[in-house]
Amino acid sequence: MAEKKRHCLVCGKPDPGENTICPTCKAQIRGEALERNKQIKKDSDRELHKEGSDPLKK
Repeated sequence: MAEKKRHCLVCGKPDPGENTICPTCKAQIRGEALERNKQIKKDSDRELHKEGSDPLKK
């Protein structure tokens, strides 16, 4: 039988390696998630400041 080639689920490039997503797409997705988390934290701190409460500091 013909061997089925594997492709990245995000970009469609052949042979993503061990995983189903190639390293380039994985890094891009991870970076987007980190930016989204930073924005959520920034927005929540802003809302707490508007309410008169101090945001929790590390």
